[in-house]
Amino acid sequence: MNNLNIRIGFTTVTNSLVSRLVRWLTKSECSHAIFVYHDDDWDADMVLEASDVGFREIPLSNFLKKNTLVRILEPKVALEEGLKYVALTYLGTTFDYSGLLGNGPILLGRWLKRKWNNPWNTSDAVFCSEAVVVAMQKVKYPGAETLVPMNTSPQDLLTFMEKT
Repeated sequence: MNNLNIRIGFTTVTNSLVSRLVRWLTKSECSHAIFVYHDDDWDADMVLEASDVGFREIPLSNFLKKNTLVRILEPKVALEEGLKYVALTYLGTTFDYSGLLGNGPILLGRWLKRKWNNPWNTSDAVFCSEAVVVAMQKVKYPGAETLVPMNTSPQDLLTFMEKT
């Protein structure tokens, strides 16, 4: 795989009740995490994301028609192998709705100062920040071993990346 200049983006979905609810419940400025990279074959910036329609690739220009970019960060470690792993594992799969709902008990635990794992995470599908953490852990991104993919919100991931 060529050097794709992979970056991690953090976004909100324009006019989305779910996006607003996620941001409100997690006290976050973002509700979604994405991979952004340049595809030489298409000569275009592309997004790889876990969305409500499943794990997919979409041109960044099309993605930005319905999403607002909050931040885009350059990772400290090349993510090509992690992106390849995530793409080959999850492209074409459905969105992990049960895993997303399983974040409810995690949030409750945070409010109660307790740590609980996601009780409804599935192994054959992912949600957005989970996919990014899996890719980071695959390439041994410094500190990513402390993140639990199924428990990490987009804001958790943004905070982690800004601190490391």
